[in-house]
Amino acid sequence: MTSLTIFIGRFMPVVVLTLMGYTCYVFVYLICVNKLIKENQRITQAIVYLVFYFLFFSMSIISYLRILFRKPGSPPLGPKPDTPISQQLNTENTETIPISSPKLSRPTSTISNKFQIPFTLHRFNPATNPNNTSNADALLPIESNLINKSQPTTAATNTNVMASSSIHSDQPTSVVIPMPSTFICKRDGRVRWCETCNYVKPDRCHHCSECNRCILKMDHHCPWVNGCIGFRNYKYFYLFIAYTAIYADFVLAATISIVVVQLQSSEKKDLDVQFVITAVLGFIFGLLLTGFTLVHTAYILQNRTTIESLSYRTRTYNLRVQFDTENPLNYGVSITRPGENLWNLGWKQNWKMVMGDKWWLWFVPFGNPPGNGLSYPFNNPIHNRLVDEARRQSISQEERMNNMVQQAQSQSGRGGRR
Repeated sequence: MTSLTIFIGRFMPVVVLTLMGYTCYVFVYLICVNKLIKENQRITQAIVYLVFYFLFFSMSIISYLRILFRKPGSPPLGPKPDTPISQQLNTENTETIPISSPKLSRPTSTISNKFQIPFTLHRFNPATNPNNTSNADALLPIESNLINKSQPTTAATNTNVMASSSIHSDQPTSVVIPMPSTFICKRDGRVRWCETCNYVKPDRCHHCSECNRCILKMDHHCPWVNGCIGFRNYKYFYLFIAYTAIYADFVLAATISIVVVQLQSSEKKDLDVQFVITAVLGFIFGLLLTGFTLVHTAYILQNRTTIESLSYRTRTYNLRVQFDTENPLNYGVSITRPGENLWNLGWKQNWKMVMGDKWWLWFVPFGNPPGNGLSYPFNNPIHNRLVDEARRQSISQEERMNNMVQQAQSQSGRGGRR
């Protein structure tokens, strides 16, 4: 069922382009050509107006079209729950998601680079797992098998057995996911998993209920563009609201001056109502979009999205740090302090993370942001502190397995006494 937002959003591009076309007709033809050139013989003023007008108008239109035809970016979709097993499996009975670190023009610190080495995380395929075992819990059946057989070393280290043996067994298939060694997780260390898309949610990724997809670095769902604003089209969105704000303010200033002169004129001429309508439209959209531009400029300089800015003073993140890339169980989880921004790299680098490294492309609606939208560099001081905290509270593989064996034996002993 199509939501009201999606239904209305289908007509919004027509509304936006119609308003832009109408103001273009009024400003160019009625004001510059008829009023300034033909009636008042102000050719120089008209030419200056037209040069600035078409500069802002063209940049606004191009930016808007770039948003419409550029998707925000999404992780791959997992298999649907009703998909037959035979259609889900490839030749190796595994599926790989490349979630690696972004390539940056300026490297991060030594510790940050060390903990961005990808490791492999196995997860049961929810399409063949009716219980929908969550995230890193794909390792739990191995741990359970360990308790039953009392062979911690063999069972825990041979994590690939799930992917290779499930072809000839009734066990759910596993998905092999290369993950960065530090990423945002749940409180217990499990990865963030989207039950709708059947895939892992990378850092800063959120599921949009309107689009019914996970969106990379989702900022918000915008009905004016009938879609989401995210990693790949956020720059175009920012340039669109910035240039449209300048465009509206310019049209307001140029139109209101002509309206005032016409009202003060001693000649008994009726005021053209289209001038008034254009001035009102310029005032409304200029006021709204100027404020909107200032807000999103602050978001860019702070490296925050609209979603992340909601309750950011009390928001915390759980960071999983993988200490052994060969052993998925050897990790620690640390928590950020309220209000901490893991991705704040300083205002200059924050700006480049959205607008790109090439300064000559900052203010034109072309170019791509650095990275792949699946992982992002962390603030080094905060990240290093969280790594140290995670290391202090981490549990080694052998300790974890021994604790599980002791817990199972204790429960078995209590059952026998009953």
